Amino acid sequence: MKALKNEITRLSGQIFRNTQYLSQYENQLALIYRSTPETAHRTRDRIDRLTIQIEADSRMVEKLNAQMIASIEALNDWRIQEILTRRYINHQSFEAIADAMNYDLRWIYRLHQQGLELTNPIGDILLNPVA
Repeated sequence: MKALKNEITRLSGQIFRNTQYLSQYENQLALIYRSTPETAHRTRDRIDRLTIQIEADSRMVEKLNAQMIASIEALNDWRIQEILTRRYINHQSFEAIADAMNYDLRWIYRLHQQGLELTNPIGDILLNPVA
């Protein structure tokens, strides 16, 4: 579960950076298009590559989110499902989860750990296949 969340976070950051680069290149292209066609062509190529990368990363984030949701929904204990959903889908702190569920924080940690033990083999296999 944590591996999936880390990969989603990494890809989301990469999408943000690439979107910023894309905006910069589009602005640059607008400024130089009239003066040097070669530079404009190189900039257009960079824009095309970034667009393709952003689309691929976005598809991967969607796939990983769906995988994470499926892993959570496959669990039998509704309490663990709720904790993992609140933590990894809704990005809530453990304290907020404990308050919302009226549980002691230590109990939330225990249930969370149980959930990770039940879901991590799935996430580890999908993210890090054995060669």
